[in-house]
Amino acid sequence: MPPLYLKNGSYDVIREKGQDESMPPTVRSAEFDQRQRAFVERMRGRGLEALESGTIVVIPSISFDESELRKIVGITYYEERMLFALLWLRNPDLRIVFVTSKPVDETIVNYYLSWLDDSGSARERLQLIHLDDPRPCALSVKLLEHDSMLETLKDTVEDRDDAYILTFNVSPWERAIAERLQMPLYGPSPEAVALGSKSGSRRVAREAGVPVLPGREDLFSVTELEEAINQLRAETPGLETVVLKLNNGFSGQGNAVIELWELRSPLADSTTVFCASDETWPTYSSKIAAEGAIVEQLARHTQLISPSVQLRVVPGGDVEVVSTHDQILGGPDDQVYLGCRFPALPEYRKAIMEHGRSVAKVLASVGVIGSFGIDFVGLPTDDGYVLNLGEINLRMGGTTHPFLMARMVTGGRLDDVTGELIAGGRPKYYVASDNLKSESYRSLSPERAIKTLERNGLAFNRRRGTGSTLHLLGALQPFGKLGTVCIANSPEDAAALYEDVTATLDEEAGQPFGRN
Repeated sequence: MPPLYLKNGSYDVIREKGQDESMPPTVRSAEFDQRQRAFVERMRGRGLEALESGTIVVIPSISFDESELRKIVGITYYEERMLFALLWLRNPDLRIVFVTSKPVDETIVNYYLSWLDDSGSARERLQLIHLDDPRPCALSVKLLEHDSMLETLKDTVEDRDDAYILTFNVSPWERAIAERLQMPLYGPSPEAVALGSKSGSRRVAREAGVPVLPGREDLFSVTELEEAINQLRAETPGLETVVLKLNNGFSGQGNAVIELWELRSPLADSTTVFCASDETWPTYSSKIAAEGAIVEQLARHTQLISPSVQLRVVPGGDVEVVSTHDQILGGPDDQVYLGCRFPALPEYRKAIMEHGRSVAKVLASVGVIGSFGIDFVGLPTDDGYVLNLGEINLRMGGTTHPFLMARMVTGGRLDDVTGELIAGGRPKYYVASDNLKSESYRSLSPERAIKTLERNGLAFNRRRGTGSTLHLLGALQPFGKLGTVCIANSPEDAAALYEDVTATLDEEAGQPFGRN
């Protein structure tokens, strides 16, 4: 089994044959390393608020293989999920440069700025840059194709010694951009990213003393997968079903399920349920060879839980628990992420927070910085739940923007002990989703959706501290899709608000186009 990291401190990230050939070569630059070290020293001991000052260049690129991105409806508009960063402009010493593939509707920009006390000042300190490129591939790839835009970005930041680049995830593409802009990245180095792959997650979990489900990692061929399944079957009494996971799959779209009673040799002859509807064994096999995969026991139970914890490692190594959630899953065998509830239930909230801190300390010890999430699989017992680490998402995820949006619009803070978001002297709860979808929603403009919730008393109200915020608004008319965060004073009220929001949008979308 490969070590977590080598004796010289460099990362054992991935076998050479598993390198993604679509990525630019990762060449260690002394200048890049020096800027990263200077960034760490500049932030060390200053607290989290220091990350919300100076200039932040937000590049919300979801940097995965294009074939994987095409599986997500409206993927280009997922860049808008990071618009929560605009609320950091409440700090008068902050400037934000926000880069997107397509222009962001001014209505959407004003919607986010409306949560600030001085939206006019905030707008003056915000620069929006777009590439006018709707291709469903990583924004960072597009940006690297525009030399003139990179030069414009570089010239836009007056003091690069007091600036950094914030991304959704980090890959060699983001490093290449950081090299060109001569600015540091707030996130793990590309060498460390594989520690958040499915294989890397299992290795890090064991290093941290956190349980994982029976399985095998670092598999780079269908033959290796078949051998691993047979070994797992022999070692795990009662094993009935396994799940295959591509190392770099996300939102469950890289998963496939095999019932062992249908196992055949060769493996591709087995009846297989791919979570991505357009996946086949030929396409899946090529991805296994390109990026690697794992096989694990598929946990099934009527009371199975899928909680997650989000953390942040500050430059300098301090660890902060950001939030906990119960994931809302769907698709084949509940392998696909649809939304979340905050916070995770108290029966296991503290346990996943402690597991999360253990994992974060391991990652921080090898130089990882930035935000990331950890998903768990929990099986009930007479004494509570047995929690196994499912995966580490060494990036922002589907639970990042809901919590940060909820925290900033409520003005709340996370209680480090209870894991609750406290605002106005009481805990807040929410239900969030990126997956409100309907063909009828194509009739709704962003402005109409916003006004619909306001007119029906469902929009977030700062005085009450409850209500719904919207995101992914740019995807409404082209794809009939948007997201929401429904914030309330109890779990029951949050769930009811979510139902009211969806019902109200359904009703509005059925109204004539001329309605105001």
